[in-house]
Amino acid sequence: MERIAVERLRVGLWVSMENVPGTGFLLRSEAQIATFAQVGVSHVWHEPARSEVAPLPEPEPAPDPVGTSMPDDDPPALPGAASGGGIEIVAVPEPDRIEGEGLAHGPRVSGFDDEPATAPPTDALDAQRQSLDRCERRFSAVSKAFRNVLQNVRAQPEEARAIAETEVGGMVRAVQQEQDVAIRLLSEKSGQETALHAINVSVLSVLLGRAMGLDGELVEAIGLGALLHDVGKIELPDVMRGKADSPNPTERRMFQSHVEHSRTLAERMGLGEAAAAIVAQHHEASDGSGYPQALKGEAIHPAARVVALVNHYDNLCNPPNPIHALTPHDAIAAVYRKTKEKFDPAALNAFVRMMGIYPPGSVLHLSDGRFALSVAVDPANAMKPKVLIHDPAVRPEDALIVPLAEHPELSIQRAIKPMALPRAAFDYLQPRKRTSFFIESRSRRFG
Repeated sequence: MERIAVERLRVGLWVSMENVPGTGFLLRSEAQIATFAQVGVSHVWHEPARSEVAPLPEPEPAPDPVGTSMPDDDPPALPGAASGGGIEIVAVPEPDRIEGEGLAHGPRVSGFDDEPATAPPTDALDAQRQSLDRCERRFSAVSKAFRNVLQNVRAQPEEARAIAETEVGGMVRAVQQEQDVAIRLLSEKSGQETALHAINVSVLSVLLGRAMGLDGELVEAIGLGALLHDVGKIELPDVMRGKADSPNPTERRMFQSHVEHSRTLAERMGLGEAAAAIVAQHHEASDGSGYPQALKGEAIHPAARVVALVNHYDNLCNPPNPIHALTPHDAIAAVYRKTKEKFDPAALNAFVRMMGIYPPGSVLHLSDGRFALSVAVDPANAMKPKVLIHDPAVRPEDALIVPLAEHPELSIQRAIKPMALPRAAFDYLQPRKRTSFFIESRSRRFG
């Protein structure tokens, strides 16, 4: 390992914060290099055997008036050098365009609008399956669009914004046009894990904006800003993207620099005022304990207050390490009881009313002794979720979801931890390690 100044860094070097061979990451972009200076790091450790290039040369003393200038050519790459083993950092590619996924010119259609016609359901189970299929199809479409945004935001920022606007526009239309809208828990196979947090925050923020009675234009800006709020994380090494609570202050500062990267990309995309404010302020807190500016109360944009709350909630449900995940029930309780001073009171009260105390993903013990999984919440009746009940007499794939609002004889005794379930109930209900939410609405199109 060789200690070098950050001024000598270049793309293709393997660097580490510690003098420990095999740790660290490969530098993939100039933005990653700039982050070191932003967080006050002056020197790092360089591992030649894992690097693809040599460091920049040591700076020469300033030449005298008759001296000669340094050549402009970069030093040659080290022959045969490769990234080697250890931690592999996979960077988001930067192609000029991705064919076949929404980059062609012409009218764009969102995953909410471009849906196949369906036959009328034959029975309640068929209707349930159609509804879940529709949710998962929409989630997959938004997931692919978000991947497209990340792949093109550097090279084609305005195109990336247009892709995001299309999907968010479809989402908002679906919410505004349907009276029968619920927050639905999806299977873990739906979409892509890299998109899960962004989509969760966007979906719940749109629904929260609607629940607060905000106008449609602002709700759409909230959905767009929420979808793009963490876009700057593409400029961080993979190993730094989960360091929000790192005990190492340098790692925390590097993680927090994603906000500035996001703000820069938002500016290049040409986001409007509200969406851009969300990107820049989604880690601010009403009590001034947030970052990067420690804004308080009214100094935080109203749209950013909505997304800051939803972002925090989803981070509790879906942290980088699933071992640390709270159940949705525990997460809503933690937000309200432990950190409510950090959030806008109007947004927090509306959020608790919308999600209920048993949000989708909560594991429940019912009054008749059976166990259940909350799978959908109607914001109009949030205290009575729709649940999947463990019933050994019925195969899980054939089990009807039970709306507790229609069964007054059934009540929820308490929420429990997934690991407190008997094994048979656990295997049947399959509580999610990662919780993904989406919009469930009744289809009105048949063919």
